[in-house]
Amino acid sequence: MLTDKKVAILIAAKFHEEETTNPRDVLIDKGAQVDLVGLEPGPVTGKYGKFSLVPDKTIDKIKVSDYDGIYIPGGGAPEQIRLNHNALEFVKSFWATGKPIGAICHGPQVFISAKVIEGVKLTCYPGIRDDVINAGAIYVDEPVCIDGQLITSRTPADLKLFNEAFVRALSTGFASKEDMELDALSALRVAISREKGAQEFYEGMAKNMTRDALINKFSYLATIEVEHFEQLSDLYKKISGGGEPELDINAAEISRQKVSDKLTSEKAIDLAINAEQKAYDFYRSAALKSKNKNSRDMFEYLASEELEHKRLLLLDKAATLGGQGHFQWATHFDIPPGMDDLW
Repeated sequence: MLTDKKVAILIAAKFHEEETTNPRDVLIDKGAQVDLVGLEPGPVTGKYGKFSLVPDKTIDKIKVSDYDGIYIPGGGAPEQIRLNHNALEFVKSFWATGKPIGAICHGPQVFISAKVIEGVKLTCYPGIRDDVINAGAIYVDEPVCIDGQLITSRTPADLKLFNEAFVRALSTGFASKEDMELDALSALRVAISREKGAQEFYEGMAKNMTRDALINKFSYLATIEVEHFEQLSDLYKKISGGGEPELDINAAEISRQKVSDKLTSEKAIDLAINAEQKAYDFYRSAALKSKNKNSRDMFEYLASEELEHKRLLLLDKAATLGGQGHFQWATHFDIPPGMDDLW
């Protein structure tokens, strides 16, 4: 199931033994290659002194592009990892790819120091609940929480559900069964239609808003959807031998919404957040199915953009509820990857 996947598990002294070895063994059993990544060479001892582990690699010697997922177990190790500059830079760079990131217990302390969880929904050990909330995250008390690429759990009691979710994120993603069953051209037609529908929705909302911040946000999103539409349309022509895709604007739930004065900014933001999450799931699934690196890179690029848009919208939602919110323009790629030799 995971024979072509490579995962980094970040460890340091006082790592939680079960939270480290249990997911590691599950991933290896599923066929994944797993690297234990330490802060420096040499063995490190677990939280309870049961045994030590020797890192396969050190954080200063690895690259983001080497891995399909990363996982941060709990215990006392995250307190040390969060103080390491190389570790924080690695986590921030990996976060921008949209690829799966898992953490349990105290693991999210690393995300706090990396400053990546504003507007993100997650769970963790109750003792750091207030810390993640103060960092801008949305805390939930659930055995496993999935928000885009991030999969989090609370304690070792949640490991079974965590492992199932993390393996699924690495293998198939969380797109709907119907979307996963689409062939390449059908999937592209759906994606192109959804991008067009989202563009029209965002353009309509930009004209209907009164707050400059939301006018700018929806205008920006509409512009990006045009770019996605054009990229996917070019791809469709390449793999169909020059054909033009038939559009079904109602393929996306968001495009069936009528823009009017009755559609509040809060409702519009909620609709957009839901649409961006579904788009992320769709593109992640497409990337995982792609047989060619160029096609995989392109779908991962689109997935990372949709996830970034969702997080930007979550910040706007916080602002409408009295929080600060802010706008970020960052995307993972400056230029979309090549689109030749696809699927």
